[in-house]
Order: sequence, then C-alpha cells, then structure tokens
Amino acid sequence: MPEDTSARLVMRGISKSFGGVAALRDVDFTLRQGEIHGLVGENGAGKSTLMKIIAGVHAQYQGRMAIDGREVHFRSARDALAAGVGMVHQELSIVPDLTVAENVYLGKQPTRGGVVDWRAMFAGAREHLASLGIDVDPRVRMGSLAIGLQQLIELARVLFSGARIVILDEPTSALSPPEVHRLFEVLRAVRANGRSIIFISHFLDDILVVSDTVTIFRNGRRIVTEAAAGIDKGWVIERMIGCGHEDLEESYTGTVALDSKPGAPVVLALRNLGVGRAFADVSFDVRAGEVLGVYGFMGCGQIELARTMFGKVRPTAGRLEMNGRALRLRNTADARRAGVAFVPESRRSMLFYREPVYKNMSISVLGRIARLWLRPAMEKVIARRHAASLSIRPSRVETMLQSLSGGNQQKVALAKWLTWPPKVLVLSEPTRGMDVGAKEDVVGIVRGLREQGLGIVVMSTEPETVLSLADRIVVMKKGRIVREFAGETVSKDRLLEAA
Repeated sequence: MPEDTSARLVMRGISKSFGGVAALRDVDFTLRQGEIHGLVGENGAGKSTLMKIIAGVHAQYQGRMAIDGREVHFRSARDALAAGVGMVHQELSIVPDLTVAENVYLGKQPTRGGVVDWRAMFAGAREHLASLGIDVDPRVRMGSLAIGLQQLIELARVLFSGARIVILDEPTSALSPPEVHRLFEVLRAVRANGRSIIFISHFLDDILVVSDTVTIFRNGRRIVTEAAAGIDKGWVIERMIGCGHEDLEESYTGTVALDSKPGAPVVLALRNLGVGRAFADVSFDVRAGEVLGVYGFMGCGQIELARTMFGKVRPTAGRLEMNGRALRLRNTADARRAGVAFVPESRRSMLFYREPVYKNMSISVLGRIARLWLRPAMEKVIARRHAASLSIRPSRVETMLQSLSGGNQQKVALAKWLTWPPKVLVLSEPTRGMDVGAKEDVVGIVRGLREQGLGIVVMSTEPETVLSLADRIVVMKKGRIVREFAGETVSKDRLLEAA
C-alpha cells in the first residue's frame, strides 16, 4: 500500500457483501492523524459496514487496511481494540448501577493484593476525566447522570483503553444543544492530542461544525471526500441523495406555518397528568387527523409521558380520557385494547432482531389471524403489502431484521401497528439516527396516517422532526408544558428558546 506519513488509517478497495448483496463496493478511505473525519450518507449507504470492518466486527471482506503504516486484518473487536481502535455506539454500553470510576475502568480495575484498589481507581478516574475537561464525582452512580455526561464518560473509557482511532456513531442524537457544545469541546481536545476521530451523524450541521474532513457515501460507494470548511449542508444533501436538495427542504425547514385543527374531535385527552418527579400537571388534547408535536431537551419528561400514555407507567396524578370517558390503563394490553399504539425511542425494546421481517410485522395481529396455529403464508402476505407501501429495503420479508439499516428497522416498527391501525399513535423519537432520505419517508408515512384520521403524538428532542411533522406543538421543560404553538408560524429558534 502507498505510504502516507500523515495517515493513521488507510483502506483500499474495500468490498463487503451480505447474502450476495453488495454493502460496500471498492471503497478507498483515509483517516489522518489528529483529524475529525465526518461520515455521512443515507441509511444503508455503507457507513456502518465500513466502521464494523475497522472495529473488527466484520472479519470477512475484500481489500486491504493499514494502521500507522502496518497492514492489519482484524478477526474480532478484541483484535481491533488491541490495535488502538475504539468505538462509542449510539446505544451506550454503560453499566448504570456501577460508579463512574467503575465504568471508566471496566474490566481493567487496579488491584492490590488481589482485591480492587478503590482509592487508586477513584483517583485515576478523576485524573483521566479532568484531562478531558469532564468535572464529575467518580464515586456517583453512572445511571444518575444526564445522558450527555454518560456519553462523555463512555468516550473517556474508550480513550482510556488506549484507542488512537475513535469511532463515534450518532453521538449527538440524544443531546441538548449545550451538551453537544460540551462534547465538541472534548473532541477538539482529543484531536489536539493527536488522536483521530471518525464522526458518524445524520445531523449535518453537527458534522460541518466539528469535522475537518467530510466523506459522503451512497449505495455502498464513497462518493466524495472534501474539507468541511469549503462545503455547506445543501451541497452535502445533494451528493447524499443524488438529486437537488430542494426535494428534501421540508424535512430540514427552519420555519413552518402550523395548521392546527381546533374543530376536529378529541380522541385522547390528558388532564393534569403527573408521574412522581418525572413530569407534572400535563394537559393537552390529541385530535383525530392531527399530529401533535411534543418537543423538549432530553430529560424534560417526554419519554416518561409517552410510556404513561401507553400504560407502561401508571400516573400518580391526573387522568386520561378516551372519547370523553375516563381511561384507566393498568398495562400495555389495556392501552392496545383502547386503541393506543406506541413506537418507543429504542427499537430494540419492541422488535425481534433475530427473527425475519414478516414475523416482526405480524406479531401484533397473530391473535386475529392464527387462533389455533401459525399461518406464515398469511403473515407474509400482510408483511409484503406493508413492505411495499413503506418502501422497506430490502423488500424481501424473509430477511432477518438485524440485517436492515436503522431507518428500515424503524419502518418495520411502524408497520407492526399498521396491520391493525389504532386510534392514537404515540411516536417517541421516530426519526432518530436516520438519514435525510429515511426521515422523508417517515414524514410521508405519518402524514398518510394523519389523513386516515389517526390522532398522532410525535415526541422528539429534534426540532427538525417536530417542525416537519406537527400541526400543533407543545414544549416541555423540566417535566412541565411551558409553551404551545398553534395556528401560527414557528421556527427552530423559537422552539429552542422555549425549551
């Protein structure tokens, strides 16, 4: 391989297939020392596959890879870690019941006389975190911290392992703007120490702000690599999608005119609803044929609110009403019978990754179509109809769910409920971790359901998601509703200011 003294990672002619379908096609990629390299592309474009090759998850591929001038071929994630490659996944792998120090030293606790040296571990964790500008007591329980701090501490753990190449997968998807700013400060400090960072994100503004270089993937190929300082979001979108970015303007719009429907019948009503310290005195109506957006920073109480509306959490104050009558939800089965459906922020909590697509779609109606025994042929007929209408790729419903991209998995999660449409659909972070194209697909799906008369609640920490979907918006802050926008023009800045 040609030598480049500034290159930390060099990949040449990388190709990878799954079941005969190409995921990567003859990809060249270079990461330089002391560089933050942004990686963007639609779901299924090949980004995750390339990163899993670098991180040792995929051992079978074609092509060559070198780190610091030495050719390598990892057989496992352990091999990659030993060679100085660490990855922080979108779904954090923290241990919430352990202390911060224990998470930083996970698997490498200092010992003295065969037992853990707690004093050395706490002191070492404090020193390591301070070197990254992270001020936190290493003795506190990890699960008690805000998600932004958890993200930084997981990054610190990867760096502490000796990683010279750090892969970050959607690190800002669950962070508030102040937390994003703090993360970027840490990343710049890491870069200044000569480490190299691959930053994967569907938040193009974040990519352009923090990256030195940007690489765009499409259909398993590297389309272009450019210095971040010389490009803008429109330029990136056009090359990601392969068409003019005007087609996607609606998903990225900063200002929209809300079209609330005050005359539509109320399907679900919340009256002074509260759950302990999570949220309190929440009141709003969900109307038929309307999308209600609930916006707020992570930790504002919207996740707990969504779970309460679906019977996962029982309220400690207030009440729910369905079509004007009191609604008492003892569990999720009560919610389903009442006509309430819920797609949570974490797809893993509702999907079966080791099962085929059609089984994930039909699970909600098995009791109606298979009273005595399973009927796979009918399940597949139902699944194929939804796979076609939702543009799920690949369209073969026998495909294992785990092989689909995140955006297509989210479509499967939606399809699970569409087999028997509910009266109210609650969506928590419906576009998190998706590229602009997949987001556009979800926008179209939700609008189609609205036209069918469903009452839809979209809860998100992404202002773009709420603006692109909602007819009316309520803003939550510290467990309470602080603002409502209806029948007016609203911008991203106004949402951020209210939250």
